[in-house]
Amino acid sequence: MTREEIYDAVQSLAVDKDLYAASEFVLGLWEETEVAKVFEDLMLDCYWKAKSVAQVIHFANAGIHYCLAQACERDEDDDSARELRFAAKRLATNAASFTWIGWEEPRVAISADQMRQGLAFARYSVRQLHKLDPTDAQLAFTYWYLGAHLIAEGSYAEGLAVFIKTKDYNESAGDNPDYQTMIEGYIGLTRILSGDVETGESEFDESVAELKSREGEDAAFFAKQLVDVRAFFEKRKAADTEADPR
Repeated sequence: MTREEIYDAVQSLAVDKDLYAASEFVLGLWEETEVAKVFEDLMLDCYWKAKSVAQVIHFANAGIHYCLAQACERDEDDDSARELRFAAKRLATNAASFTWIGWEEPRVAISADQMRQGLAFARYSVRQLHKLDPTDAQLAFTYWYLGAHLIAEGSYAEGLAVFIKTKDYNESAGDNPDYQTMIEGYIGLTRILSGDVETGESEFDESVAELKSREGEDAAFFAKQLVDVRAFFEKRKAADTEADPR
């Protein structure tokens, strides 16, 4: 079956029966395709096509459990066991991304409970990656999602520590200066949100200005992302304060 055919079949089963029937269908494809890859593709399609965070979370959990169960049946040092755990980690990282409110993706609604699940995916993703002999670049990429979820939760002290660790890993990797400056911007944003406005403003403004001064799509993308994410979280924080001024 093609990726599109699998997606269509899953959506029909979700409507006619439930998501568990859809998962059973995917698990039954093991003879003709790589089930872990099907779950990864399904997560992407359920987000971008169905705009369903509930489906994303369901298939992320189903895929992670499948990958870990399969890995447990293999020797610890078996390359295939490592690949399955990496697949589980990728599923968790994507689920963390798709449950982060900071993207403000049109027609995607994320509940408070789904945000909490997203934070759990981000924590698992970091923990699992550390067991897979990761590169510093992989660690920097994965830690960012944990920091992003922590500031969304309002856990600014832990979020700041995670973003600083993200920066250190990326600095050790040494091959992505735009990403490094973007991380510094998130460090500044976290300080602003936590109340350390003077220090945070300086770090944030410097990062955005530096990114805007560079050529290249990544620098422009990161600069805009920082400005947009700051506006979103400051608006959200102001609304929360207005609702509960204590």
